[in-house]
Amino acid sequence: MTSQSNNRVSAYSEMTSETSSVASSTNSSLSVSYSKASISAPAPLSHLQSTKSNDESRKLSLSKTLTSRLNGIKKAVDDDNAQTDEASADVNKILESRFDVADAIRLQHNESLQSNVDIPAAHTTTAGASSWEPSSAPSSIRNDTTEHKDSMDSKLIRNRLYPASTENTGKDLEGQGISEFEPDEPTVKRVFTNKSTGQLELPPDGGYGWVVTFCVFLTMFSTWGCNASFGVDLAYYLNHNTYPGATKYDYSLIAGLTVFLGQILSPLVMALMRIIGLRTTMLFGDAVMLAAYLLASFTTKLWQLYLTQGFMIGCSISLIFVPATTVLPGWFLKKRAVAMGVSLLGTGAGGVVYGLATNKMLSDFGNTRWCLRIIGISCSLSVLVAIALLKERNPTPAVGLRSPRAMLDQLKAMFSLKVITKPFVSLIALWFMFALFAYNLMVFTLSSYAISKGLSSHDATTLTAILNGSQCVGRPLMGLAGDRFGRANVTIVLTALLTVYMFAFWIPAHSFIQLIFFSILVGSCVGVANVMNTVLIADMVKPEEFLPAWAFVNYCGAPFLLVCEVIAQALTVEKNKDNPYLHAQIFCGCCFIAALILISILREYSIRVKLTERQEMTNAKLKEWKTCEFETDSVAEDLSKLKERKLKYDLLLGPGIKKYFLRMIYPMKV
Repeated sequence: MTSQSNNRVSAYSEMTSETSSVASSTNSSLSVSYSKASISAPAPLSHLQSTKSNDESRKLSLSKTLTSRLNGIKKAVDDDNAQTDEASADVNKILESRFDVADAIRLQHNESLQSNVDIPAAHTTTAGASSWEPSSAPSSIRNDTTEHKDSMDSKLIRNRLYPASTENTGKDLEGQGISEFEPDEPTVKRVFTNKSTGQLELPPDGGYGWVVTFCVFLTMFSTWGCNASFGVDLAYYLNHNTYPGATKYDYSLIAGLTVFLGQILSPLVMALMRIIGLRTTMLFGDAVMLAAYLLASFTTKLWQLYLTQGFMIGCSISLIFVPATTVLPGWFLKKRAVAMGVSLLGTGAGGVVYGLATNKMLSDFGNTRWCLRIIGISCSLSVLVAIALLKERNPTPAVGLRSPRAMLDQLKAMFSLKVITKPFVSLIALWFMFALFAYNLMVFTLSSYAISKGLSSHDATTLTAILNGSQCVGRPLMGLAGDRFGRANVTIVLTALLTVYMFAFWIPAHSFIQLIFFSILVGSCVGVANVMNTVLIADMVKPEEFLPAWAFVNYCGAPFLLVCEVIAQALTVEKNKDNPYLHAQIFCGCCFIAALILISILREYSIRVKLTERQEMTNAKLKEWKTCEFETDSVAEDLSKLKERKLKYDLLLGPGIKKYFLRMIYPMKV
């Protein structure tokens, strides 16, 4: 055994010297493997004019060099992606990468139960129950298809959390119905442990969850989907002078008011739901929605339209859709991206149906009165169906109205200002603001732009319907592509495409056919901010910080959405007969450019965090390899691979602006 240890020490010493030698004297070789930054400068002109054979030799050498570098980069990226895929087999990692508001609420509830009960250090389990050791690392919870095939359905994993200690303590704990979490407990156990039974209950990834998915689809269909049709109303108000004395800025402000309230009220609605319950909140929102549409149909003055179609509908949207989205994560974990994508179909489908229906009713009735009444009744009835069928898998009890302290705790948890000190959270909020700003500006302007090009109101409505229909396909695919290729990667690609579409496609598009293709292309990727904002927050913050970070991202940029369409109308130049919306189009494209820059910065930060973690793991394995005297699984990794990883991480995580941009464009899955 001593000789084996000596051999390991000598081998490690040899490896260390070799690593130092490579790092100091063969920088060109390292650059060939993992760097794009340095390509040999061209030879002087006198040398290039020597002979034809020398030229061919140099070309061959350059080709080999480029091929070697590309192979080295590919090898490095494949190694990092393989580590990412290996981590994705961990149920705990799956949860943390797809963490949602519902998970954060469940985590907060479980920890509040624990903090309210004085639990002794020693505790027991019931007789005959097998123990799950507290020392189990998150990586020990594996999503193995053979061992845990049944754990992803509605069955319980019948493992108690802690080993037995004393009988009396166990009886006290069982009587309180509370189990204690260890400080380093995996997130999946902290979220999905049933506190009354002490058992881990993972989502079934199916079953009644698909009915819940349909319910969320209905709520999105009747809230944001229906609101997308306001562009048709906006064009009608502008062209028919419905409210005397109203300017285009008044109508534009109403359009922005609904989006503004839908976003900024989300954290408050979440806190309200925790106080009075999910169904009560949604029923209240449904009543407000029905009253808003009915009252809007009787309005004769502009301030009445502000109050009904602006303020009341905006509040009702937030009261309905926010609670509904918290139910879905309780039913899905592995298939969460699929379920979320299906539910988001409702936004695009609602825009198509209500957009075409609104245009048809306006042409038949000649005014908005019966149009608003029919829309209000149909939306409220579909929401009632969703509420009736909606079911929480593990309901989190509401705190009620009798405890002011409990209500205040919910608000404090939602509006913690500690997240502001984290710069990357502010970057996410800014990215979300610019992306959503550009999205709303383009959606509400497209119909008016088409009319300015000489198209009919029917053609303009058709374009809006095509745009929303394309979102039905694009939004689910975004979630699936994000899981496959990386959320930040997909977000950057789609944002770059949107930037190109704004400048290279929308501005030159004049005919109906051109605008149809523009609507299809843009609609397939314009909702990227709505799909990716939650998962990007989950990638950047700890589970305990998710709820206030999510709230901050929602209310931070909401005020800018209020004046989104107002800015679009202010940038309109009526005297420019060729294209009165040119300045608005350029401004929209600039917003997407700003969003692209911000998401690129966030990608670099995410890559740096992941590579730093892997660098520490690599150094720890090398150190363990040096000191360990036994053959164990933790030190059995190939020595050459460890050496290559160390060189790679030392290069990528080096200081300087060049290394910063190298990390930003490093093509790993993130």
